Amino acid sequence: MTSADRERAHSYLGADPGFPFSAWRTPFDALHWFARRRGDAPLITAVAHDGTETTLDYRTADLASRALAGWLGAQWGTDRPAALALAPTNDVPSVLAILGVLRAGFGLLMLGPNDPAERRAEQLRAVGAPVVLHAPGTGAPHAGSLTLPHWEDLAERALPLPSVDPAADALYFATSGSTAASKIVAQSHRNAVANAEAVRRHHGLVPGDRLLGCLPIHHVNGAHFTVLGAMMAGAHTVLAESFSPMSYPKTLRHYRPRIASVVPGILEALAETWRGPEVPPDFDYFVSAAAPLTTRTARSVSDRLGARVLQGYGLSETTNFSTTMPADLSEDGYRRLMLDPDIPSVGVAVPGNEVAVLDEKCRPVRPGEIGEVCMRGFNVMSRYAGNAEATAEAFRDGWFHSQDLGYRVVEDGRDHFVLTGRLKNIAKVSGETVSLEEMDRVLRALPEVRDAACVTVPDRFTGESIVAAVVLAPAADTAGARAALRARFPQAVLPSRIVPLPEIPRTATGKVLRPRLAASLSEAHGPRSG
Repeated sequence: MTSADRERAHSYLGADPGFPFSAWRTPFDALHWFARRRGDAPLITAVAHDGTETTLDYRTADLASRALAGWLGAQWGTDRPAALALAPTNDVPSVLAILGVLRAGFGLLMLGPNDPAERRAEQLRAVGAPVVLHAPGTGAPHAGSLTLPHWEDLAERALPLPSVDPAADALYFATSGSTAASKIVAQSHRNAVANAEAVRRHHGLVPGDRLLGCLPIHHVNGAHFTVLGAMMAGAHTVLAESFSPMSYPKTLRHYRPRIASVVPGILEALAETWRGPEVPPDFDYFVSAAAPLTTRTARSVSDRLGARVLQGYGLSETTNFSTTMPADLSEDGYRRLMLDPDIPSVGVAVPGNEVAVLDEKCRPVRPGEIGEVCMRGFNVMSRYAGNAEATAEAFRDGWFHSQDLGYRVVEDGRDHFVLTGRLKNIAKVSGETVSLEEMDRVLRALPEVRDAACVTVPDRFTGESIVAAVVLAPAADTAGARAALRARFPQAVLPSRIVPLPEIPRTATGKVLRPRLAASLSEAHGPRSG
């Protein structure tokens, strides 16, 4: 991979990667502008489990992030590390900590509050972060962490701030995985601005719009959509500490957001537990991302809540969103793309990036033909930190290669994309190939199956065999699942076992942890011996 080839993947419709796609160069241009013109307007209202709320306005966020940035700069002086780390929680002190670190010109590694020690240490080494910061008032600090001061204690300290290069590293996210060996995505300030501008344009966000978020902000969706994207539009984020199916409807009705950011698991829980009237009339839609949405879930949300779901798609490598369902679809168009097909669409390319379905020689394929979904644009990461080999593999022929399979369909004159699986989630049994995601979808469509995921395990006769894990409704058995799979797949690739489990291991944003599931199934049941 040449540097010119990789640079093409960071451009949009042939424009230079430095093209001013947005009015802002960094997130703090936007924050300062709104602080001067709408300083008293709320930026974040954090809602704790007990209903206690804390509101941060734009003026305070501007002043506080400046003060924290100055303090951080003074801690290291000229001997500055390239990156610091933080395990944020869904609260105001964590949001201020994120803004302060970025404003000081450090890269920020986003850690999960409950990450295993080995995984955390591996990530810290990968980006060269010497310390994990601890936001004040967010629980007990970890051993060896550095607690940030409260910003009000620093208000009188006018320390100079560095000029932040838009191309410099801003955020680091570990790709999903159950081991410490996950790749570390390096996102620039320009990437954050590009995603925020795409969100603003796609959803028509305007100052004062209200967005409800409950996804953890240490993940890419929570950080970019819920916090930075809303901030750079001048919008107001209602940030729930976490999701509870019992309290969420009350929160939705009390704060009256126009948009809510969710994952499919949240929608499934709401569809099962929702009581009372439909969503408020000024609520527009849910935006679901991070994991595949089933048609069944989309229909249930429509029937029970009276609401639309706009499915989005993206990766940490493409700074959150590459595609999202349009908000202006007609009723017929929404039904054709979301409620009727076997696989709901993930929508159209959002502004500032291009999406294409390519064959193995990087040539575009025809509508309806399956290929690899690839992207290029201002939202594409700079690299995998400390992993030149993985970076070279991801960037080829001027595109970022997602390893996701899918196809495009044309609806209302626009290309809509449908995802069918992952290149690495293709099983090969006795010489025949099959998509594990396709099996997942067949199982999850059954009324008696609450959740399902398929994995491969070693097999002495076939090389590998498939095991299906299912979460069943009370009093249900696996007979229906076996019949559904026999009706859809060749005998040779059918799962050797269907194992009922209390739950499928998933990340906080809903992705199946297949390596962990495969390891637990192999350990519990062992390979098939005959």
